[in-house]
Amino acid sequence: MCSVSYICFWFTVGASWLVVNTSVSGNSMSEEERLRLKEEAKEMFYHAYSSYMDNAYPADELMPLSCMPRWRGVDQSRGDIDDTLGNFSLTLVDSLDTLVVMGDIEEFDRALRLVVRDVSFDNDVVVSVFETNIRMVGGLLSGHVLAEHLNQLYGALGWYRGELLTMARDLATRLLPAFNTTTGIPHAKVNLKYGMKSPKLQSSRDTCTACAGTIILEFAALSRLTGDPIFEEKARQALDCLWSQRHRGSDLVGTVLNVHSGDWVRRDSGVGAGIDSYYEYLLKAYVLLGDESYLERFNKHYSAVMKYISQGPMLLDVHMHRPHTTSRNFMDALLAFWPGLQVLKGDIKPAIETHEMLFQVIQRHNFLPEAFTTDFQVHWGQHPLRPEFLESTYLLYLATDDPYYLRVGEHILRSLQKHAWVPCGYAAVKDVRTGVHEDRMDSFVLSETFKYLYLLFAKPSDLIIDVDHFIFTTEAHLLPLSLARLSNLTVVPGPDPQESAQDSDVEYARSCPNAHFLFPGRHEFAETIRRPLKNFVNNVCPSRKTLQRKLRASEFQAGNSRHMSLLRDMGITIMALPDGRVQLLHTSSNAKSSDDAEEGLLFMQEMIELSKLQQEQPENPPRVVSFQQEIDGQTVVTTIQAGPAQFGLDLKGDVQVRGTVVKASPLRACDQLHNKGDIKEKIVIIERGDCMFIEKARRLEALGAVGGIVLDNTPGTSAKSSPMFAMSGDGTDDVSIPLVFLFSADAELLMNALDKQPDLEAVLSDFPYKESGTGSVEEVQLDLSATAEGGKETKVAESEEGLLPQVISIINKRQKEDEDISGDDLVTVVEGQQATHSEQEGKDYSLKFQKALTELENANSAEEILVAAVHYVNSRQEQEVAEGNILKAGQPSSAIITELQGLLIKKTSSDPSLLKSLLSVHLRELMAVLQQASPSTSDLDTSLHHLLNQLTALTLKPSVLDHPRNTASETKLSHQRGSPKGDHNEDRKLEEQFSEVIQHQIRKIRKQFEHTADSEDVSANKDRDSLQTKDLDRKDEL
Repeated sequence: MCSVSYICFWFTVGASWLVVNTSVSGNSMSEEERLRLKEEAKEMFYHAYSSYMDNAYPADELMPLSCMPRWRGVDQSRGDIDDTLGNFSLTLVDSLDTLVVMGDIEEFDRALRLVVRDVSFDNDVVVSVFETNIRMVGGLLSGHVLAEHLNQLYGALGWYRGELLTMARDLATRLLPAFNTTTGIPHAKVNLKYGMKSPKLQSSRDTCTACAGTIILEFAALSRLTGDPIFEEKARQALDCLWSQRHRGSDLVGTVLNVHSGDWVRRDSGVGAGIDSYYEYLLKAYVLLGDESYLERFNKHYSAVMKYISQGPMLLDVHMHRPHTTSRNFMDALLAFWPGLQVLKGDIKPAIETHEMLFQVIQRHNFLPEAFTTDFQVHWGQHPLRPEFLESTYLLYLATDDPYYLRVGEHILRSLQKHAWVPCGYAAVKDVRTGVHEDRMDSFVLSETFKYLYLLFAKPSDLIIDVDHFIFTTEAHLLPLSLARLSNLTVVPGPDPQESAQDSDVEYARSCPNAHFLFPGRHEFAETIRRPLKNFVNNVCPSRKTLQRKLRASEFQAGNSRHMSLLRDMGITIMALPDGRVQLLHTSSNAKSSDDAEEGLLFMQEMIELSKLQQEQPENPPRVVSFQQEIDGQTVVTTIQAGPAQFGLDLKGDVQVRGTVVKASPLRACDQLHNKGDIKEKIVIIERGDCMFIEKARRLEALGAVGGIVLDNTPGTSAKSSPMFAMSGDGTDDVSIPLVFLFSADAELLMNALDKQPDLEAVLSDFPYKESGTGSVEEVQLDLSATAEGGKETKVAESEEGLLPQVISIINKRQKEDEDISGDDLVTVVEGQQATHSEQEGKDYSLKFQKALTELENANSAEEILVAAVHYVNSRQEQEVAEGNILKAGQPSSAIITELQGLLIKKTSSDPSLLKSLLSVHLRELMAVLQQASPSTSDLDTSLHHLLNQLTALTLKPSVLDHPRNTASETKLSHQRGSPKGDHNEDRKLEEQFSEVIQHQIRKIRKQFEHTADSEDVSANKDRDSLQTKDLDRKDEL
């Protein structure tokens, strides 16, 4: 009977569409506006829904900033918030009935088939009982009910045979082990596969009131649809225990209690987080199931709330056992559901008042913060796009016919579009003060937020179902009011007009609020209640007026003179760091006014949040710029590490862009380009500054460029002194060409090559070895062979594509199967610093030194010798630091290079081919290792000279002198000489030729490195005329 009464109430307020009052000044809304907003709300839902289906399904959620799926156990854990996820396509199941509300039967059919085909629950994962029930069980039940309802109404989904109901029963059965407690109150969590036997649940003992009291609707519906009473019995037992545990004096309940004893763990009582939906389900259980005991309990609780917790329009938590004592001085966003519940109760006046207070908070902060203080300042700034305020707005509009609430809904819609929309859905707001986004889009955004927003602007005639025949769960899932008449039925019967007509008006008046009594001929009733509350929020603390922001951190550009002037007015000073970054310092006393000082604080807070967000962004690995050039008749491939962009074409894997390089004019490309005719199908060099990176990219793409290279505008910057720089966009990724970033010192390589070769062609691609360090790389492979005519040698410079000539990275590639080379080894050579060895090796420097010596003695190839030499240098430098002989790790020592030279000579004396390989094939690598230990160029020259003399002094066979890889050359040379014994003078001549080749190669390498010489080398003054021999692989060059 009561359920039918509820239908009468909904018909009453639903019919109010026919008499919408338009006399309220400034709040009226035309039919065209309403239709436009309704369609925009629908488009917002589909933007989020399509983004999830295209980029995340079948995962539980979409991460809208990274546009990636969120999987439980795969992505980084977020703590308890991830207990909502169970790897069961949460967002799709939660969105099923929203598709029906939107009238999309075709997509609803497709979604149902996907759920039936793909979703399963036999997962070894711990989930929240509360969240899984309201989102998954509720979503499956609502989908089942609507599938059969649409089949009855329109003959749609003829294939459906109750599969979702079976799935709901399966899932609810997996939740039942959580109810095996002495009190009947369920545990907060359960393992879907092993119940409460999971090791993670051994210490489970506490749960929240809402967690235990928000189960009855779904479980009762499941029992009545399947005929299995166990579910409704368990849910009722939990509610009975909560009721028995209320404080008898205040009739209030606490927030957290022990599931075994029923004792309260937290006694603070309110209507927000931890308790909210317990009250909601008591009233709705009465409406749905017709059991008056639920209504009696709700009325007692409601009276207590209005007596102790309600303080005017505000709702403040109190101690349940001392209800006149406030337990905290802030309110949370979840209490925004309360005005809607008051509408269902029929207490409209306080509902209007609380709703108006909340709306003023929203107007102050764009969104409703997760928590705000009693003077309406932000206590916790997060906003995950919650639906509770929209739910109350929708119900108040139904109850009052006041178009003011349509305007409220429009305000929320605009805030969502402006502050939450991203190309891949809608992102939660991490802090309403800064507007910074969070990589999160909860399933309730599609299940509730957009559903209530659409319903607010939709007339009953716009819908394909009559929502007056359903009740909304706390997750906005639709359950039919006819469940009160169901027992073991799986087909939901349609409404019976004759039975409805027989209901008593007396019963209706007792159970439902009388709209005529509430609004006796006055459609302006709601306005008369709101009027005294005008400026209520601002008047509470007038000194904290809303600032008219002049500049937000997300809008700031260092090259904009107006922005710099605004920062000075705020009391913010900027200091440029050597690496191109800027340091901000805020001093309130330097601000132009108190308002400017306050905005300066907000600006600094926003900058901090933006910095944190950048660190939390998904890994964006470095890219490379590579090009070929002719040097002394040899082809040299130069590869320079570049910073990536967080927009445009993603240069991942094999994706690369090739094109001729051209400089933009003007170089910063923030205005019209003078040489726009030269841009098409080119990779364009531009300079940082004056406008956003993405603006430069858009301008280049519009002119037909295939890519862009951004050069840093701070002289002297390099990857050695600066962290990897990733260029950020403006939130709209509408660029399809790639952009990469080069520090200024690194860019000189490219600019010098372009000056010498105007038609230079470059390739933008992914970084080939991410475990390697950073560096500008020139890979030259020397191959020595003798010709048949006169013993004249031919030098061949080969570029090994994909190889970076860093000592360890090359060795690692060649001996990956044989040698376990750690990431620390890579850092050693790239950074030119002492490696950080693992903790297992301890701090016994002597032990490390002996280990390196043993490794060098046992080395059997040139590659192994180089690895051992690196370890030897590192261990010796650590030893020198420990003994106080040098100031810091990585500082070179003449003694170390002398020792290393002697060890190399000793090691190769029995096998000269090893020394020859080091001085030819691995010359560049050998120079890098020697340089790591050498304090000056002269020491490096001396060591190389001694090694060459050693090679010359050795008595070598022709077969040994030849390049070990060129067996064909060996045969040809042997044939030339005619005798296996050969001639000693001829051997000596060949050896001298080899020595000359090596010396020439050393000079050439040093010449190439000359322009990157480190002016801060301690030995530079001594060897000013000597060319630097720093290897470009080292991080201090890039």
